[in-house]
Amino acid sequence: MVVSLLMAVAAACSDADSSAAPTTSIPPAEAGAASSTTLLATPEPTGVPGLDSPDPFCAAWATYAGTVQSLGIAASFGDLSSVELAGLELIAAPHVVEVGEAIDSTWPQDGAVAAERATVIDQRIGPYVRRAQRAVEALTAAGVTKDELSELSALWQLALSERDPQQPVIDVPGIRPDLQTRLDEAAVAYDRDVTPFAADPSLTTDHVAAPTTEQYLAEHCPDLASSGVGDSL
Repeated sequence: MVVSLLMAVAAACSDADSSAAPTTSIPPAEAGAASSTTLLATPEPTGVPGLDSPDPFCAAWATYAGTVQSLGIAASFGDLSSVELAGLELIAAPHVVEVGEAIDSTWPQDGAVAAERATVIDQRIGPYVRRAQRAVEALTAAGVTKDELSELSALWQLALSERDPQQPVIDVPGIRPDLQTRLDEAAVAYDRDVTPFAADPSLTTDHVAAPTTEQYLAEHCPDLASSGVGDSL
């Protein structure tokens, strides 16, 4: 069962103001991990678990899950303006598009898992990828080149590998000033034209059931399992 972002992080931040929290739903794997990465009393290792998995499907899913967590936690607890959150989402967007393609292309061929592929790709991951594609269009409209989209993708992956679980807003260093200027321009337009991440109804995926995929992730991707994947089973 998919739970809301508020439910996912409430256990870790019991003093959060629930009236101000967003209503975005995220997949159970991501929600389970989010509750364990939000400002814990006991420090956790930096970096999203599983990014360097030798299994390309597990690595791609870790990147996807880590991105959704990072954006969701920043939206809930980062004290960001809507434009600042839009800017963070724009930085992540090129990599989200790439990782969506990677998950699809490396999908396991095992029986029941293979049978859930179309549903998960279209209805669970798809809303995030389609939103990211729109964000990439906003970047392109602001003059960000194809090479610079690749640059942002690499910077986001690096940020995930160094993410501090004690900080609500992921740090993405290394963006060149001229590129940052165009990012800022795109963020203003994106914030104006697109429903905020935390309020986008298309990201509510409670109705999407993929129990075999969740079980596969929990059993075959140990780094993901250690960070909460499969808790919903």
